[in-house]
Order: sequence, then structure tokens, then C-alpha cells
Amino acid sequence: MAQPPILLFHRDFRGYSGGHGKVWDYFNHALAAGWDARVYFTPQSLHDASNPWRAMPERVVERYAPEVADALFIGGMDWLALRDDIDADGRPVINLIQHVRHGDPQHPLHAFLTRPAQRICVSTQAAAAINASGRVNGPVTVIEAALNLPHIAIEGARETVFIDGIKQPELARELADVLRRETRRVILCDSPLPRAHYLATMAQARVAVTLPHATEGFYLPGLEAMALGCAAVVPDCVGNRAYLDPGHNALAPALQCDALADAVRQLDDSVLTAKLRDAGMATAARFSLSRERAAFHELLARSVRTR
Repeated sequence: MAQPPILLFHRDFRGYSGGHGKVWDYFNHALAAGWDARVYFTPQSLHDASNPWRAMPERVVERYAPEVADALFIGGMDWLALRDDIDADGRPVINLIQHVRHGDPQHPLHAFLTRPAQRICVSTQAAAAINASGRVNGPVTVIEAALNLPHIAIEGARETVFIDGIKQPELARELADVLRRETRRVILCDSPLPRAHYLATMAQARVAVTLPHATEGFYLPGLEAMALGCAAVVPDCVGNRAYLDPGHNALAPALQCDALADAVRQLDDSVLTAKLRDAGMATAARFSLSRERAAFHELLARSVRTR
């Protein structure tokens, strides 16, 4: 029996992030497609409970050896580990693009666009950013980022305002102070939490305020808030236009304290809250993991020829 082709991943894991979570999803998509998915971790990587690959120690390799793989999966700065001669031998490379900053000439990621690869962008906005550079070497496919949420029990009245300020801690603390002075019940998340705890806490909130960087490639927390039945307050960050419909499935104020606080006050209106919640859950249902997996499997079958 022929051995399954090897798809080799590379990770510098310093703690869980949405970017690592999405690579983990693609790792499992590859396994489901019958590939022999393997991952190498840099010496600085953490192997604690936050690392999802901890559950699959048999798939972790001790040496990064792209020459023995049939194809390579690269994300972010992983390119630094990939020798130029691998480009020359025609080995298939799948490059996951998770941010619009890849298209920014001032960002280090921009330089890698000339390396040959089959690129997967998590949003049309990310694809537009790299295509505008005129530097992309290889085909570009958009596979919108999917949700990967465990079942979460929601109990009791949902009265709190949850603020995800992991990426904007100072702004989040300022907003929390304003809302608490109005005697609102606020749960502030201004530093990373274990993923299960983060999601369970968000799921108990009536309103979820998620604060992205000014630009993102997709920004899953806003969509996660919708999926968990919160009335979402999500400022525009370019990539989240893949799912954000301001006034219909979320409020999208400016990334400023006064505007964010005013958006929370608007959600004292129970009719508006219910409208956003229902539309948000309907939106989130479109971004299923099965849809993402099917699109990736199609790309593998169509575009990646193993050696």
C-alpha cells in the first residue's frame, strides 16, 4: 500500500493565538484528506496546555526537514526556516495568509510574496491586499476563515458586557471604567485566557465588545461573539468586512472609547439587541469548519501535485 503524502508544518508557538488556531484547523483538514500531517516546533516553542498539538505528540517531528516532505505548509514568518533551494526544486508550498499586512511594503511579511507558493487567504480583503502589491508569485485562493467552537452550555440570565481587549488593553480598561461608572456589569479580558475559559466567559454575556487592531486579516473574535449569541460591538478592521454588516448583525463604532461606550448604551434597547443577536448567529452559521475543510480538500486535489 502506498504511503500517504507528507505535509510538513512549521510553528513558533509562544502561546495560543487565533493565527495558531487556524493553522491547527488546517493541520486537521490535511489529516482528514488522508495526508500524513507533521509539525516541527522551534526550540523556543511552548508545549503547555495552550498548544493544541500537545494532544498529538506522535505528529511532532524533532527536525525541520522540508526535503523529505511531499509538500509544505507555511504561515507568517515560517518562511525564514525555508531555504531558497527548496523553491528551486519545485516542492509544493501552501502559504496561509491571515493578515492584510502581508501587502504592506513596510512589513517584513511583504518580502515573502515573491517566494513561489499556492496562497490561501482567509478573506477577500487579505487577497486584495497582497494582489495589489504586484509581487505575488503563484496562485491565490480565498477560503474564508471558519469557526471552530466547542459546545458551550449557557446558563442563567445574560446581563454582562464582555470586553475582549487582548489586542487593545489600554482602550479596553478605559472603556471598562466608563461602563462600570454607569453601574454596568463588565467582564474585562485584557490579557490572554485559556481558550475554553475565554469562550465560556464570552458566552455568558449579553453584549460582547471585541477590540481588534486597526487592521486584521479576518478577526475571528467578532464572529465568535455572534456565534455565541451575544449582541456584538465590533469596530471595522478591514478583514472583518468578510462578515461584518454594521447595524444588521453588529454595531461597528470607531475604535475609540466614547464611540464604543455609546454603542453599548444603544444596546439597552432590547429590540435592537435581539435583532443583532439573531442576525449575528445566522451570519456565523455560514462560516462552518466543514465548508473550510471542503474548500481546502478541493485545493489539494486540484493544485498540489505530490512528488
